[in-house]
Amino acid sequence: MAAQPSAASRSTAFGYVCRRCSHCCRDKHIQLNPYEVARLARMKGISTGQFCARWTISGNGTALQQKNDGTCVFLGPHGCEVHNDRPLVCRLYPLGRHVRSDGFEFYTKHEGHPLSEGEFTECSTIADYLEAQGTKPYLVAQDGYFQWLCWAHEQVDLTLEAPNSKLREGGDDVDLLDMDSMIAKYCAATNEPEPDNIDDRVQLHLKLLYDVVANLEVKHVKGSSETCEDAA
Repeated sequence: MAAQPSAASRSTAFGYVCRRCSHCCRDKHIQLNPYEVARLARMKGISTGQFCARWTISGNGTALQQKNDGTCVFLGPHGCEVHNDRPLVCRLYPLGRHVRSDGFEFYTKHEGHPLSEGEFTECSTIADYLEAQGTKPYLVAQDGYFQWLCWAHEQVDLTLEAPNSKLREGGDDVDLLDMDSMIAKYCAATNEPEPDNIDDRVQLHLKLLYDVVANLEVKHVKGSSETCEDAA
């Protein structure tokens, strides 16, 4: 019997056995953050900018492309071709993760594809499932970028529906998602070596993002009633 959507915490009983039927890789909007782009780009041996241009919708790095039949661009004849570096949304499936700006986290359990061969169980917990799916570095990065987005929204009224918008700095358009370009520009200007470790690059990228907003001479637009919430 398929699981019905419901709010849950990490201590909630949960289990899911994937049968690798690939039905979950169809007709899904696979969101990406700069950490996920960086991992996938490194796997492909290209820059984050090149990856976004080649593999994401409209080349803006917000979500993976789909093939004409609705399947994920990385779904091959033998399954996921980027499985080791698959995005957080894929690792969480069939869970959805939601985080509010105050840090409150909850999960929803979604009904699977009607032809899915996956099996729901309650033999462990959501926390166990997260660990088994290798989500820890993804969650750390996701929360880091989400916290920046909420802060940027407070400071400059950055539109929550467009977290990957370009902000103007010193007359140049800065693509906030292009981690490699931002880091390369910063290191060239400061003569600092570029960090190689992706986790270190994420931390530097976040620093640069905070600096971009802090340096903007933009008055905060008050009166917005929009609630900051992240969902993966």
